[in-house]
Amino acid sequence: MGTTKYSILKSDYRISIYFILPAMISIGVFLLYPFLYTFILSISKYNLATGKLAFTGFSNYISIFKSRMFTNSIVITIIFALYVLMFSTVLGVLFALFLNQDFIGRGFARALLIIPWAIPWIVIGIMWRWMLNAQFGSLNGLLYQLGIIKEYYPFLADLKSVLFVSALPAVWRQASFSAILLLASIQTIPKALYESAKIDGAGLIRQFLSITLPWMMSTLIVVLMFNILYGFMQFDTVFMLTKGGPGNATELIAITMYRRAFESLKLGEGAAIGYILSLLCLFFGLLFTRILRKVETI
Repeated sequence: MGTTKYSILKSDYRISIYFILPAMISIGVFLLYPFLYTFILSISKYNLATGKLAFTGFSNYISIFKSRMFTNSIVITIIFALYVLMFSTVLGVLFALFLNQDFIGRGFARALLIIPWAIPWIVIGIMWRWMLNAQFGSLNGLLYQLGIIKEYYPFLADLKSVLFVSALPAVWRQASFSAILLLASIQTIPKALYESAKIDGAGLIRQFLSITLPWMMSTLIVVLMFNILYGFMQFDTVFMLTKGGPGNATELIAITMYRRAFESLKLGEGAAIGYILSLLCLFFGLLFTRILRKVETI
């Protein structure tokens, strides 16, 4: 009996291996191999003429950190990520609270909420570049017709505001994504809790702080994690808007990586920047995961 049971389990194990084998191969080809090859590239000098790699140790990393352009891009990326984190999260919470109320057309409004999230990043960049254009942009046209501005404003050419303006497309997209997750969390709150709070005389702010916020805290931490990571990894929209300009005012880490690897043809340094960015994202991912575990145990 024991031998028969062992044979069945062994047979099931072999069959399960066959089922997960395609996924394991895909992970190896599309994730593990590029990850290892990029690391090898980051500690080497790649000769494009001969196609040969020459081991250089951590000289690429040392060269990067000595570069003022790279250290400047870190500061710019942090500020950009904070813009995305703060405004996307706040707007996401407000949208979720609003769409949780009963009003005519609520279903249509909820359907509209998914549109920004469903649009590819590069398309968002193109859309917003047209909207923010200093000569024929729709935003300039609207503000001019309303009398808010007297002449068209070059949103993407002003050094003081261009970083914030270039973060708006990411905020628009991530606010939609945040609202979808938070709305799903709010809808699981029992209505009886709000009814009891009203009987006790609690106002809207007190209900939010005592019921809504604690209930959706786990989801909120996940939203914060996604928003900060998307802020650090952003490339498509900003590159389509400004290409890192004017000057280096919007040159994020990802744009610096692109320029080092594909414009300066320093593939080793580009790979090193990619690894640094990955480690930065990994740090914040682990940080928010740890916070999430602590919140769930409370």
